[in-house]
This record gives sequence, C-alpha cells and structure tokens, in this order.
Amino acid sequence: MALGTAQWNGWGREIENTRYQPEPAIRATDVPKLGLKWAYGFQGSVVAGQPTVVDGRIFVLSAAGRVYSLDAKSGCTYWTFDVPAGAHSSIFIGELSTPRKVLVPAPPRQVAGRKGQKPKRQLMLAHLDVVKAPTAAFFGDDTGAIYALDAQKGTLLWKTQVDSHPQAKILGAPTLFHDRLYVVVGSSEQSAAQDNTYACCTFRGSVAALEMTTGHVVWKTYTVAEEPRPYGKNGARVTELGPAGGAVAAAPTVDPKRNLLYVGTGGSLTAVNVPTTDAVVALDLDDGRMRWVKQFSRRDAAGAAEFGSSPILRTLADGKQVIFAGQKSGIVYALDPDHGGDVLWQTKLIDATVPRGIEWGPAADHRNLYVGLSGLIAEPENMSGALEAIDMRTGARRWYTPSPAPGCSWGPESCAHAESQAVTVIPGIAFSGSMDGHLRAYSTIDGKIVWDTDTAKDFVTVNSIRASGGSLDHGGATIVNGVVYINSGYGQRTGQPGNVLLAYSVDGK
Repeated sequence: MALGTAQWNGWGREIENTRYQPEPAIRATDVPKLGLKWAYGFQGSVVAGQPTVVDGRIFVLSAAGRVYSLDAKSGCTYWTFDVPAGAHSSIFIGELSTPRKVLVPAPPRQVAGRKGQKPKRQLMLAHLDVVKAPTAAFFGDDTGAIYALDAQKGTLLWKTQVDSHPQAKILGAPTLFHDRLYVVVGSSEQSAAQDNTYACCTFRGSVAALEMTTGHVVWKTYTVAEEPRPYGKNGARVTELGPAGGAVAAAPTVDPKRNLLYVGTGGSLTAVNVPTTDAVVALDLDDGRMRWVKQFSRRDAAGAAEFGSSPILRTLADGKQVIFAGQKSGIVYALDPDHGGDVLWQTKLIDATVPRGIEWGPAADHRNLYVGLSGLIAEPENMSGALEAIDMRTGARRWYTPSPAPGCSWGPESCAHAESQAVTVIPGIAFSGSMDGHLRAYSTIDGKIVWDTDTAKDFVTVNSIRASGGSLDHGGATIVNGVVYINSGYGQRTGQPGNVLLAYSVDGK
C-alpha cells in the first residue's frame, strides 16, 4: 500500500496537529443526516487509540494491546496483532523509505536482417520501473516501547524500548517526519505516588527521535535534565526523590520551517521545582537540543498547570504562524514561534461559577480554535462541560455552548457531561464528544448543535462480537471520505467503559 491524500494519519491528521479535515467529503448541510453505517466490536477490551485511516484501511488499538487493521468501507478485518502489554496511543502510517526507480531490461525482439540473412534478436533499451517501499504502522505501548508493523501484513518489523522506567508509558501518538519517528514518553507514576509507601518519584518525561527503518534511537532528551536524588522523607518515613515529572502525554508537533519539534509537558511530581515542567518546549529536530522553553506555572499539586494536549501550529490569514497550547487550567495561549514562544495573547475560558479545564485538546480551522472543556479536571471537580470557539488572531470568544445534560443511558453513577475528548473540525462543523456518551456536531458559525447521537448503547457488529459504547474521551472523531469514525467507551478513569468502533455516514450509506 502507498500513502494517498484521503487520510487521517496519526493524532492530528498531519504533523501540525490541527485536527482539521479540509476535505471531509461531507457537507456541513448533510451532517444532520448522519446515520450509523456499521459497528465493530473489540474482543474483551475497552477502546483506546483514536482510529487512523489511510488509503481505505483503518488502524486502531484496543486498551488490551490488540492492533486492528480494518476495511474502512465495511469494517471487515484484514489482520490483528497482539502487543504483550496494554496500549493507548494512536497509530501513524509511513513508508519506510522513499520509492526508488530501477532499470528493467526490456525483452529482446526480432528485427529484419539484410536480404538473404536470418532475422536478428536485438535487446531493447531498458526502462524505469518504480519499486514501492514497504509501509509501516508505528505506535507505542504502556511499557515505554515503540513498534513498527508491516501495515499490509500485520507482522512485526521492529520494536524499541524507548524508556525502561517501570511507570513509563507512551500515550501520545508518534509523529513521522522525513526518515525519523518522533516519540514522547509519559507516565503513570503520579497515580502510584498516591500510596505513601511508594518512594516518589523517579520518572522523567522525554522525547526521542528514532530511525524509521530500524528503530534505532538517534537522540533522546529528558524534559527534566537532572537525575532524581533523595531529598527528604514523607509522613510514612519513606524516602522522597526529585526532581521528577515533566511527562509528555500528547503527540509532538513538527515545525519544518524552523526545524523544531513542540511538546507540552506535565507538572513536577515532587517538591523540587523544575523550569521545564508545566511548559511548552521547542526541541531541535536534528539533535533534540532544547531551543526554548516557555513555562507558565510552577509546581501545581492539582495538575491544573499541566499541558496534556498537543500544541497546534497554524498559519493565520496574514501569513504569520502561531503556536496554540491549551492548559488544564482552562487557559489557551498563543505563542510566537519566531521569538522564543513569547505570548501573543492568552484567554481564560472557564466561567467563575463553573470551573472547567482543557484536557485532550482543541482543533483549529483557518479562523477559530474549538476547545472542549471538562469540569472533571477542575478544582473543585464538577460534571459539566462546554465547547467554545476562540478567534485565533485575537483570543476573543466567538461563541460558547454548554454541554446538554441528558441522563446517561447507564444511570446516574459516573454520569458526567464533561467534554474532555479532543475536538475535530471540518469546514462548517466541529465535532465534540462528551463523557455521557453523546457525540455532537456544532455549527462553527454560532455553536448551534446540529446533530447529536448517543453512542452509549448496545450495537450489532459486523464482526459478530457483543459490543456496547460508553463515555467519549481521549481521541476524537476521525473523518475521511464522508465517514465519521469514533471509538466509544474510553472509561479509563471515570465514566462508562465500552468496546465499540462506530462509523457514521449520510443516511448510513
């Protein structure tokens, strides 16, 4: 298989992570007609990675670590591959090397000889033939390992252990640029540290560049440069260590013009302050050197200062490029990539009476940022959510639509209406999922909800596995060739688990 133009590759569709599909093959006026085309059940597992769609195939992970390659039209299975660990990242598809041209001799042919002589065999001039490169599916697992599978066959090409810390995990999708795969490493140590018998903390977030053909690590940069050391004891007299933290939980963003890679970092896990946590960091693509760091808050126990989503690189109408970063505190920043990440504007999106934060990230068309807001990561926590549109040039609010609050299909327990899932936008429509299981389409003009479907129910699946949906969280909608694909039932922390991949098209056709 070769990469075409009709696709959604990796986390944000392209290396700038805009989550914008400019050619969805569906008009905004037809979105209210969306109906279920098919459903696919994941065997014995809840959903995880956001679907990737490339050249008629879907590539998607389940939380148990099974990789699926499906037919995008029918949902039929091409192959599966089992990872010996859980997995939650999205998949990036890429050709392992550039297709090359080779000389192929033409078969000989007979030509007429002189009068009285036999015909002669003459070799024809050689011609050029293109040899296609193998295509690979790249993803990470919950142990800090990165895999490359043959995208056509589902066989393992290589595996690299990027980080060996016991709490390391790769949640953010890798990003491929030229011949290197850029990988980010996050952690679950913050959860482990809630046990006061745990010696907190030793994990350090990192970013690495791997050779795409072999998996060899070209460079690796820790977001916390200094190795942790003992500095005290906690109330249970267990040794405390630091500095630690700076996990990177979302896909890196590539800036080819400046030869940079942008990531958002999590907070410090200890009392030792670190200047690269709760920050947007720019690294050199060639050697991983930090070119600039923009930190927005010191250590924050509630995690509200963390950046859990991918930075977005966007070009404004006047040609100026801007980096947009959403913080869990509910603040969106516009940063200047030409001046070390200087703040161009910042907008606090939460209401004073109903605090909400930004988790998995906004989407950006040519005019606005569309930001999902979650009360589940606010202080104090609440069950509400909203979708807001922000002018990319000024940071001014264009519209604000609170989440409707229907009763959850599974009952009142863990029934939240937070919109923590990543947003997806097409011309005229922004799609945002809610923890109550509803996927909604909003007009980009005024924020009016034009389509709403409840995914938290039982489905008849094309692969005959019993499946039901649940909460919508983490990876958002993937839209290719007129079809909206969505995983339902993330339910990793709160909410309702589920095990179904859904495909919606106009009138379900």
